[in-house]
Amino acid sequence: MIRTADVRFAIRSVLQRPILAALVAGTLGAALAFNIASASVPAGLLHHPFAYPDLDRLVLVRDARPRDGVHQGRAISAADFLDLRRSASAFEAAAAFRPSPAVVTSAAADPESVEATAVTANFFALLGVSPLVGHPWHADADRAGEDRVAVISRRLWHSRFGSDPSIVGRDVGINGRSVAIVAVIRDADCYPPGVDVWVPLVLSADEQRERAAQRVNAVAKLSAGTPIERARFEVDAVARRLAATYPLTNAARAFDLLLLREEQTEFTAPLFGLVEASAVLLLLLAAMNATTLLAARLMDRAAELSVRSMLGATRTDLARLVTLETTMLIVAAAMVGAAGSVPVLAAIRASLPEGIARWVNGWSAMRVDRGSIALVFSAAVVAGAAIAAAMTSTASALVGRAASPERVTARRTTLRRAMIVSEIALAAGLLLCAFVVLQGVGRQMSAFAALGPDRLLRFTLTLPPWRYPDEASVRAFHDRALDELAALPGVAGAALIRNEPASNVPNPVVPFDRLDAVKQSASERPRADVQVVSPGTFELLRLRIVKGRGFLPTDSGAGARVAVVSEDAARRFWADRDPLGTAIALPPGSAPARIVGVVRDFELNWYDPEPRPVIYFADAQAPARTTSVLLRTHTDPIAASREVRAAIARLDRMQPIGGLEALSTTVADSLSPVRVIDRLLAAGAAAAALLAVIGVFGVFAQSVSQRMREFGVRLALGATPLSIARAVLGEALVTAGLGLAAGVGVAVAVVRTAQASLLGLADLNASAVLLVLAAIPALMSAAALLPALRASRADVAALLRL
Repeated sequence: MIRTADVRFAIRSVLQRPILAALVAGTLGAALAFNIASASVPAGLLHHPFAYPDLDRLVLVRDARPRDGVHQGRAISAADFLDLRRSASAFEAAAAFRPSPAVVTSAAADPESVEATAVTANFFALLGVSPLVGHPWHADADRAGEDRVAVISRRLWHSRFGSDPSIVGRDVGINGRSVAIVAVIRDADCYPPGVDVWVPLVLSADEQRERAAQRVNAVAKLSAGTPIERARFEVDAVARRLAATYPLTNAARAFDLLLLREEQTEFTAPLFGLVEASAVLLLLLAAMNATTLLAARLMDRAAELSVRSMLGATRTDLARLVTLETTMLIVAAAMVGAAGSVPVLAAIRASLPEGIARWVNGWSAMRVDRGSIALVFSAAVVAGAAIAAAMTSTASALVGRAASPERVTARRTTLRRAMIVSEIALAAGLLLCAFVVLQGVGRQMSAFAALGPDRLLRFTLTLPPWRYPDEASVRAFHDRALDELAALPGVAGAALIRNEPASNVPNPVVPFDRLDAVKQSASERPRADVQVVSPGTFELLRLRIVKGRGFLPTDSGAGARVAVVSEDAARRFWADRDPLGTAIALPPGSAPARIVGVVRDFELNWYDPEPRPVIYFADAQAPARTTSVLLRTHTDPIAASREVRAAIARLDRMQPIGGLEALSTTVADSLSPVRVIDRLLAAGAAAAALLAVIGVFGVFAQSVSQRMREFGVRLALGATPLSIARAVLGEALVTAGLGLAAGVGVAVAVVRTAQASLLGLADLNASAVLLVLAAIPALMSAAALLPALRASRADVAALLRL
C-alpha cells in the first residue's frame, strides 16, 4: 500500500537532485518524442495516406511481371482492364486512369502546363471522394461527345482562379478544348498524387480491343467482406483465361493486386522500418542510460538504505520507495515525450519541400498518431517497470545481510560494466546504420554531381496537339527552340531529353525485337527503357560514348532510323556479339532502327540501385510531345531564366513552360525523401552517441568517487598521476571494445539482411565500420577523461585521512 508519507518523501528525494531528475526525464522524454514522431510518419503514410471512406478495400490492379521493376507502375492494357471489370466478381467496381499532360488556357491568365490524368467516369465515386465545391460528373462523362467536363484540385483553384466561388460551370480551355469545371476536390483527396486536373478517359473502339499496348492503370474496390486473397485468386483465373484466348499478347501475363494505401511505401517502407528500429533502440538506450544513472545514484545512497533497513524498513518498503521515485521520473519523461513529439513531427514534415510533398500522399496531413502514442507509451511503461525492477534489485543487494562489502563492490562493478557495454553496443549499432545510409545518399549525390547539375537549367515543354498536330510540327518547333536557346548569352549549349535525370519518374518500358536474332514470342521479348534525346544531349550531360557515335544533326526524320544503347543494354541483350550495326524494331513491328553507338550508363532516379537497360532514339526521328529542355550555362543557370522565357515567347506566345529551375535543385528535391530518412537516422545516432557519452561519464565519475581512497593509496605507494589516469581510461577503452564487438556485429548482420530491400542506400563497406571503430573509442575516452583527470589529481593526504 502506498502511503502519503512515502509519496512526499519520493517527491522531496527527486527534487533534491534536480540535475539528475532533469537528465533522466529529459533523455527518456527526448527518446519518447523521437519514437512517437518517427512512428507517426509511416503510420500516416502507410495506414491512412488518404481520407477515402473504404481505403482498406481499394486496390491497384497491375501487371505482375517483376522484371520491369516495382517502380514502373506496371500498367495493363485497356482490353484486359475491361475484361477484369466484367469478370471479377470480387470487385464491387473498377476504374481506369492514365497520365494525360494538359495545358490550361483562359482569358485571365497565361497558358499553364499542369499535371493531369484521364479517368473513367466512375473514378471519384469508386474512391469515395466528395467534392469541396461542385458535384461529381455524370455517369456518361467518359463517352465520346459527353466528355467536355473537368475536375480540378484546390491547389489549382487557388493558384490560377483565386479560389473564385463561381468556378463551377465556368468554361476553360484544356488542351485546346473548351470544357466546364464541374468540381473542386481537396488536395488530400488527389489521386494520383500531384495531379491538378482530371478529365474523362474516353476509350476508342480500337483501344477497347487493344491488348499489346499496356497504357492504362486500374484501381478497384473490393466487394464488401471479400479478402484480397480471394480477389487475387479471381484475377489469376482471369489472367489464365486471357492467356489461353489471346496467346500472342497475354501468354505468361498475370495480374497483381496491391492495397492503394501501400503503393507509396514500396520504396520507403524498408527505410522507414530502419528509422523505426533505430528509434526503438534509442529508447532502449535511453532506458539503460536512465537505469545506469539511477543505479549509480542509488549506490551512493547505500548508507541511507542500510540505516532504513536497520530501523525496521523491509525490502518491500524500500522497493516501494524506489519504485515511487522511478515512476515519477517516468511520468515526467512521458509528459516531455508527448509534448516534444509535436515539434519533432512538425520539423520532419517541414523538411520535405512543398514541391515534393505534393507527390507524397498524406505527408502534409501527418499528425501525431494516437496509435503511435499508445504503442510508445506502452514501451515506456515496460521500460519503467524494468528500470524500477533493476532499482529494487540494486537496493536489495545493497542492504543484503549476507552480502560482504567485497561482494557489493563486485556487484557494483559488474552492473556498471554490463550497462555501459550494452549502451556502447546500441550506440555503435545505430552509428554504423546511420553511416551506411549517409554514405548511400552521398553516392547518389555524387552520381548526379558527375552530370554537372549546378550549371544546367531545365524546364519542360508540352506541345499541345491542337497547335502542333503532327510530328513534323513538333520537330520544327524543337529545332527552332534549340537554335534560339543556344544563341542566348551565357548559354554553352542546349539539348532535349524526354525524361531528365532525377525526375523521380521512370522511363517507359517497351518490348522490342532483335532483328539479328531468332524472333521471340510477345511474352519473351526483351524489354528496355526508352529515352528520346537530341544531338548534343550526351555531351551536355557529360555521358561518354563508349563505342560508335552519338546522334548527329543528319539523323533526321527523312534519314534511316538509328538508335544508341546504354552499356547495360549492350551487356544484357548483346552479350553474344557487338551491338553496333545490328537492327532492332521498337516497338515490335515498327520500322527497324540501326544501332550506331553505346553510351555510358547513368542513374536516372535514386530508387534504381542498378543501371537499367536504355535505348535512345533521336528526337528528330521520334519527337516527344512532352520533353525536358536542358541548357548548359557559364554562370548561375537561374540568371538565364528571363531570357529563356522571352525566347520561348518569341517562338509561340501561347506556349507555357513548366518547372524552370536549376537541375541541381531538381536533384536535391528528388533526394529529399531519402534525406529526410537519413537525417532521422543521423539524429538518432547522434542522440545515441550522446546518451552513451553521458552514461559513461556518469558511471565513471561515480566509480572514481567511490575509488578515491584506493587511488590515494596507489599514489602514496609510488603510482604516478599519469598511471592513474591511464588506468581509468584503459578501463573505459576495454569496456568500449566489448560494446563495439557486440554492437558492430549485430549492426553488420542487420544491414546485410536489409541490404537488398534498401535500394542501394545501405552498402556495407569497410570505411563505415572503420569510422565506427574509431568514433566509439574516441567518444568513450572523452567521456572518461574528466573522471580520469580527477582521479590523477587526488590529494593523497586528504584521501588517506578518509
